[in-house]
Amino acid sequence: MFMRKICSWARILLDLSLTPFLPVKVDASLRSRRSTRGKEMPINNTFCKLLAAVAVSSALAGTAQATVFSGDLYYTYYSGPPNNVDKIGFSYDDTTHVASLGVPTPIASTPGADGIIFAPNGHLLVGGQGSGSVYEVTTGGSTLASQPTGAPSYHLTLDPNNLTVYTSDFGGALKKLSLPIGSGVVTTPITGDETGVTQVAFGTGGAVFYVQGSPNGFGNLGTIDLGTGATSRLYSAVQPAHGLIYDPFTGLMTMFGRGETGTMSAVNGLGLLTSAEVYGVSDFDQGAVDGFGHALVAGSNAITFIDYSVSHDITHPNYVANFFGFDFIDDVAPLVGPGSNPNPTPEPASLALLGLGLAGLAGSRGRKSAR
Repeated sequence: MFMRKICSWARILLDLSLTPFLPVKVDASLRSRRSTRGKEMPINNTFCKLLAAVAVSSALAGTAQATVFSGDLYYTYYSGPPNNVDKIGFSYDDTTHVASLGVPTPIASTPGADGIIFAPNGHLLVGGQGSGSVYEVTTGGSTLASQPTGAPSYHLTLDPNNLTVYTSDFGGALKKLSLPIGSGVVTTPITGDETGVTQVAFGTGGAVFYVQGSPNGFGNLGTIDLGTGATSRLYSAVQPAHGLIYDPFTGLMTMFGRGETGTMSAVNGLGLLTSAEVYGVSDFDQGAVDGFGHALVAGSNAITFIDYSVSHDITHPNYVANFFGFDFIDDVAPLVGPGSNPNPTPEPASLALLGLGLAGLAGSRGRKSAR
């Protein structure tokens, strides 16, 4: 009976403290399982102690800890080599609105660099700009492979099937690269309302969108058939239309360009919204969202942090911070979704809670063996 009370209180504490941080995993794996007759099945005492330790330590840590978002941002410079692929740590506290960046770490040097994404195997893929190739490098800096594309390669997009990467020149034909890099490339001419594209991006329900325009804004937006290259224009000369991604936080297509942001439906592209130029910079190239209402954007020799977690509208953010000193910065790798790091570093808050929970379990075992 005593252990059941511990488990009951542990689950309550866990729901209050961890659920906002890990809502799915808590519900799916930590709550008690029930039999087909609706009776609660026996729960191992050791598991309950671990559950209680994690829940109590989480409560003691306080809710402020769960509002800190951190990770590593990978990005490119359009100058170089050497050192045209870097990473930097970032951290943001939703409560205090304090954003910070760490010290840049050089990752790799390629013959040219522009677009950057992660391949499903955890390696980085880098568009080589005028070199006419896409490069595969490890996060440790080793170049593993390259794929000539027959034309300059700028932005990169990973197909959700994890088998294909798309790239193009500015206003060029679409290049379809098979994974792993070096397996070949297929060129698809662009027809319809456009004669070339700058980037493609995947929406929802099978929708695929394109941007067509020169650096770094005032592009055309529309839909594209990846099989035939046929384009249907929706908007012309949109100021923030250059970088284009899907944002799972808002469920919208999100764009970056000329110091502005914009959004439109991820289903059909309708409902275009664009921001005023309020970000403290004159130019944006590509941005990355974290899925929690935050974005990190490259452009104007700076990394711009945008918080829209309350407004749910990146065109009307709640907080903006500019970090200058990133001369020649170009693109950033996605933080969520296709093209993001498949093996991200766990958040420090998560590791702290796990450590405290395991420490509680170890102490419980120690007391038991001492009897």
